[in-house]
Amino acid sequence: MPHLRLVTAADSPAPVDDRPRVSLRLLMAASGRCSCDDCLLAYRAGDRSAGIVRVGASAAPARLTAVR
Repeated sequence: MPHLRLVTAADSPAPVDDRPRVSLRLLMAASGRCSCDDCLLAYRAGDRSAGIVRVGASAAPARLTAVR
């Protein structure tokens, strides 16, 4: 999303560009990533695959069981 920029703690009073400022959590959620605290912190720590939800053949099928 090149039309947006991240909010930083050191934002100057007069920003250089006029793009809207959004949080990383919002950007992750808008791009389809998980935006929970663990995924957000992992992404900030450098794990660029954090928050990516993998669905498909590699995921084990959920098994439903009933106990009587």
